[in-house]
Amino acid sequence: MKKWIILALMVLPNFIQAQCVMCKSVSESSGQGGGINSAILYMAFFPYLLLSVLGYIWYKNYKKNKDAKKNKTASHRSM
Repeated sequence: MKKWIILALMVLPNFIQAQCVMCKSVSESSGQGGGINSAILYMAFFPYLLLSVLGYIWYKNYKKNKDAKKNKTASHRSM
């Protein structure tokens, strides 16, 4: 299983780069090269935004649970 993951990580960037070259050649031949960059940035913004929000929520819950557990152990020690 680990070998398949490593192989996928080595092969996938080549496919992604090939897609970018294809998009670039199509946009240059059609004369719409100026708008393609802003469209790519627009489409890439939302996954990063979603991951950032989920990461923030995870961090806040982790910190809250850690503080609650710390307070719980401190109250048991004082008895």
